[in-house]
Amino acid sequence: MTVLLLVSSLSLLSLSPYRPHESSNQFFRAKVISVHDGNSAYAGPEQIANVKLLDGPQKNKLIDVTKSTNFGDSAAKRLPVGSEVLLAKEATNNQYSVVGRWYMPGIATLFLVLLTLVIVIGAWRGISSIFGLAISVSILAVFVVPRIVSGHNAFATCIEGAILITLVSVYIAHGFTKRTTVAFVASLITLLAVVGLTAFASYVVGTSEVIDESNVGLLYAAHPIDLAGLLTGGVVIASLGTLFDITTGQAATIDEIHKANRKLTVGRLFWKGMSVGREHIAALINTLALVYVGVALPSIVTTIVLNQQFGYHAPLLVNLNTEVVAEEVMRTCVASIGMLIALPITTWLAAYILPRWTPAVDRKVKRWLKEF
Repeated sequence: MTVLLLVSSLSLLSLSPYRPHESSNQFFRAKVISVHDGNSAYAGPEQIANVKLLDGPQKNKLIDVTKSTNFGDSAAKRLPVGSEVLLAKEATNNQYSVVGRWYMPGIATLFLVLLTLVIVIGAWRGISSIFGLAISVSILAVFVVPRIVSGHNAFATCIEGAILITLVSVYIAHGFTKRTTVAFVASLITLLAVVGLTAFASYVVGTSEVIDESNVGLLYAAHPIDLAGLLTGGVVIASLGTLFDITTGQAATIDEIHKANRKLTVGRLFWKGMSVGREHIAALINTLALVYVGVALPSIVTTIVLNQQFGYHAPLLVNLNTEVVAEEVMRTCVASIGMLIALPITTWLAAYILPRWTPAVDRKVKRWLKEF
């Protein structure tokens, strides 16, 4: 069944418009040998770095490249000697320019540390969670984003991606068990409720225009992109993580309570499960708020600083009345409401279904899956 899910996912991903294409520029890695300050009549203050090419036909050649430091702290933006950078070579004039630091080695190191800890501490369940994460990221990178960029409806595409992630990730990460099946059904029901809630929240809050300056580039896309649909669809996908946490956790909780005392009625199972789930919810809502506020903090501070720079000294409430803040508040509220809805739905489904999931039912389900 795992193979079937993987094959189904790949077949759905084949519907993606994503196709690798060649860039007009070429990209090379280089090592910084030395750096000194300069000044350009056009770009202002800049760094002039002498670098050694690490790949390409001119490997080991020393060249000079410039990097503007016109904005921000020039000392903080200074390229460290010995660090690696990514260069772009323009096809029109064969000139090299600095794209930025080469972050891949650091990213790979962090990922390997995470992978090692997941395998050592999480054992087989940790390994399966990595597979689930990889498939979720693949669905977003190869299916959701390319379809939106190519002009498909952003909100509908995000919903399709969310359902696909729900189907694949839950089973791949947690295995084909009765707990997982209950969690999947509860996740799907709650996801549909979150979709409607997100659309309602977007209408009530009024977040339908460009969210911030960084999104202005969407107006120049080759195909029109619905910004409101992109925002609401993003909120749906952002809610999936905590949604899976609640549904899988509650299904496992009810299953363990039932195994400990098989005489408990559906009502008793439900209330005992809700008691555990409420503690989980209290911690997750606080976590969600901190995560979203932490992500939005640079934008919030930037908005206030720019307002003050231009002499616009407004009360804190007015400074917080921005689309960036409204977006994060909406995400926090929608995700939190989604969790609150998922808690009783999952708990009741698990309390009703799991005691009735006898070995005979399990054999029938496994036989059906094999035939399928």
